[in-house]
Amino acid sequence: MGSSKSSWARAVEQTRVTLKSSPWWRQVLAIARKEFQSEWRTRHALVTTFAFALIALTVVSLSVGSLRSEPALAAGLFWVILFFAAIVALGRTVTKEVDAHTENLLRLNADATAVFAGKMLFNFALLTFVAAFTAPLFMTAMGVNVANLGLFSLTIFLTLVTMAALGTLLGAMLARAQSRIALLGVAAFPLFFPALAAALQTSAALFSGDLDTTAMPLRALTAYAGVALLGGLLLFDEVW
Repeated sequence: MGSSKSSWARAVEQTRVTLKSSPWWRQVLAIARKEFQSEWRTRHALVTTFAFALIALTVVSLSVGSLRSEPALAAGLFWVILFFAAIVALGRTVTKEVDAHTENLLRLNADATAVFAGKMLFNFALLTFVAAFTAPLFMTAMGVNVANLGLFSLTIFLTLVTMAALGTLLGAMLARAQSRIALLGVAAFPLFFPALAAALQTSAALFSGDLDTTAMPLRALTAYAGVALLGGLLLFDEVW
């Protein structure tokens, strides 16, 4: 545990030189790079998130079997799995700073918006890996066909952007709280719900082949993803 914290502190200290007096976009890339390097050393978030997604997929497939004739149920189960996988993954990027006592280094040497953007970029990449692993396995196990793969990919992309932005913000708010993961799940659901509802409607329509009903929820999902990004950029400095 001590060696893990010290390696995390060394990574932050090395990033400090990069962040100081750098343009905003360089700060974002430096913070994101630090997150990727730290995760590559421990692989904690990747292993736990992928393990959860695999176990959930196995249990669901053994319980309900094929859902080709139940597109709404298939869409609901798919997004339930991704939601809880996201809860497992999100929030650790800020709590690691608190546990290693390195958050003040970032506060002094980087803009709050750059910290948010860098950590959100890492969270989004992590969720993208999980979705890329989960979606094909879910389609195969459940026997579900997607009418338009491009629209389905766009739906996943927009939902993951929303989850990454709001999850990063909530992770900063709950970084010092006990039972962080449980609290994150409780706090995240009301904020994630509009995106999940729109994604569920779109996915159900794509699974059933009814493309005419995808326009409205996709517009709502796009708007909410934009609000989540803007809200995170504006509020991160206040809650971190």
